[in-house]
Amino acid sequence: MLRDEEVPLLLKRKHVVSGYRPLNQPKSFYLKSAFSSHNEVFNVWTHFIPAIILFFAYLIPELMSPLPRVPVLILQVGIVLLLIASSMAHLMHSRSELDHVFWFLIDFSGIALFGITIGLQRYSSSDHMSLIMKIVYVPLLLIVVLGGQYFSTCYLFVFKPHYKRRMELRMGSCFLLACWLYIPLHYRYQDPESVGDPALPLHSRAFQWLVFSGIFMGAHIPERFAPGFFDIVGYGHQLFHLCIDMVAWNLLDAANLDCSSDEGHVHLPRNIVAVIALFASIAMIGYNVHTMMQKAKTKRYDE
Repeated sequence: MLRDEEVPLLLKRKHVVSGYRPLNQPKSFYLKSAFSSHNEVFNVWTHFIPAIILFFAYLIPELMSPLPRVPVLILQVGIVLLLIASSMAHLMHSRSELDHVFWFLIDFSGIALFGITIGLQRYSSSDHMSLIMKIVYVPLLLIVVLGGQYFSTCYLFVFKPHYKRRMELRMGSCFLLACWLYIPLHYRYQDPESVGDPALPLHSRAFQWLVFSGIFMGAHIPERFAPGFFDIVGYGHQLFHLCIDMVAWNLLDAANLDCSSDEGHVHLPRNIVAVIALFASIAMIGYNVHTMMQKAKTKRYDE
């Protein structure tokens, strides 16, 4: 394993001193590194194992049910894509600077789809939104996620990866997105009769875990207080992964309570809108990754 002074600046983590994998190895080397000790192995498994559990414990049973619920499936697919994209990014990004850019664009794409599918599930499961909000929510969701969070994150990552305020801007855009995702729930939180709503505490806990995740990742806690001590296990991004697992778990259980079989029917107009929005988002995200990689190939990241 390498120390931080032996790897390019783009591949370094703040306050993580050692445990970096060598560059320019065959792809099989990085795949096999899932079973060896380095500073990304914990990140790989903390999202890959939950992805497998989710797939077999949530997604397959929902697909095999007599009446699969479209909003629930949309959320489950979004979470699976998030977890797989994240685990693969952490497994494969260390091969070169260009590989690093590609795989973290994939990671950002998974995060974007995660945000979109949360919003679509809540939109499809909400019976309390006003007519105007029902009309504008999904278009504005795509603007907030793709324009406000995803495209800006990708642009700064590809063109200004060493910009000092990049993390702060990313965290700010994520917080704006998180707030927008709770718009469909606003009416339930304000309703005095929602005291016995079993799903609301789950939605609330999901937000709380999201805040914790941002603190660990954005503030680089605890590794900033003991550089080198948490290189393999325990640095902030790893704790961020565990918090995101808790976010996903609470969201899955909340969606299961929020959506009945009748509300999840594939022919409902709002579910059709959600499916169209999901596939449109995937197309735009795929085009963005292709475009950004073309730009990245012309960049020098060692300057």
